[in-house]
Amino acid sequence: MQQRKKAFLAALVLFLALLTGGAQAVEKGYTVFHGDREKNMIALTVDDCYDSERVAEVLELCEKYDVPVTFFVIGSALQDADAALWARALELGCEIGNHTWSHPKLPSLDARRIYQQLTRTQTRLDEVLGFHYPMQVMRPPYGSLAKDAHHMSDGWVVNAIAEAGYLHAVRWDVSQTDPEKAVKDVQNGSILLYHANTKDVRCLEKLIPALLTDYTCVTVSELLALPAPAYEAPETPV
Repeated sequence: MQQRKKAFLAALVLFLALLTGGAQAVEKGYTVFHGDREKNMIALTVDDCYDSERVAEVLELCEKYDVPVTFFVIGSALQDADAALWARALELGCEIGNHTWSHPKLPSLDARRIYQQLTRTQTRLDEVLGFHYPMQVMRPPYGSLAKDAHHMSDGWVVNAIAEAGYLHAVRWDVSQTDPEKAVKDVQNGSILLYHANTKDVRCLEKLIPALLTDYTCVTVSELLALPAPAYEAPETPV
């Protein structure tokens, strides 16, 4: 009952925002493309995660090089059988962010459906993990936050994301699957975009060690100076 009440109040706030013209209520800088350009920290991100075998290969790289990755997961791709996979990701210091339930272009939805896309994915992740992991950053599918491709974002879209509890909408400034070209594109604060597929994993195999000579890899939350997501995983039976 309490959860329904919260959902109703959130939907009411979104509806009122639309009635008032959808004025942007979030702070400037809510949508980010990179972190601090003065610090030699970068964030590797991997989207979608339909292929659990490729996710496992990324985690092997995380363990080998002692680097975290931020996974932006699609809720409909999360499988019960992959509970141990995602628990391992958290154990390795990785972060899990929200990439919506079904990968729609958010400006094509109304505020209520955007909210549902995000909250449904949070619920599904918690079901798979067996405990609540509070995702606090999200990535819009296709990087799209505005109906007009020439605009960075529409106020009502980012308002809906913020109402769902997300501290930032995260885009990227590097998306290059040729490792040699990617190294040249990276600079302090870069957010790198990859996907859980064979081509991107092969790139990361060469790219990660090359990046570590000049940069420290961190989660998106750390790159943006946010507190780490607070959660309490159950103890694994001996």
